[in-house]
Amino acid sequence: MAGTVCYYFCTSVKRRLHYDDTLDVFGVHGVGGMLGTLLAGVFATRAVTAAADDPGVSGLLEGDLHQLLVQAQGVGVTVLWCAFGTFVVLKLTNWLAPLRVNSEQEREGLDIALHGEALHQ
Repeated sequence: MAGTVCYYFCTSVKRRLHYDDTLDVFGVHGVGGMLGTLLAGVFATRAVTAAADDPGVSGLLEGDLHQLLVQAQGVGVTVLWCAFGTFVVLKLTNWLAPLRVNSEQEREGLDIALHGEALHQ
């Protein structure tokens, strides 16, 4: 299931939403991690999580929605934390060194425009 969902995000969703993920890090690790976290709330079973002094938790397959909601809340908080952290880091980085080049530099090629490298013939 994870392979199929991650593949779908790395191909179809990325193309449809036009986001830049050259190495498919979000499509594989982000989506796969969220899926795994949510499915822990689906497949949790008292037979595995119970202890002598604790009845354990059960998931959606055992008829308990609570653990899935806890897992979903964790995913939501993590997404917000990562989005905020990324925004702050990108703003600080852009303040120190611009993240984007102008269209002329992009047309010329970054090797030439930023590094002064030229093709020697």
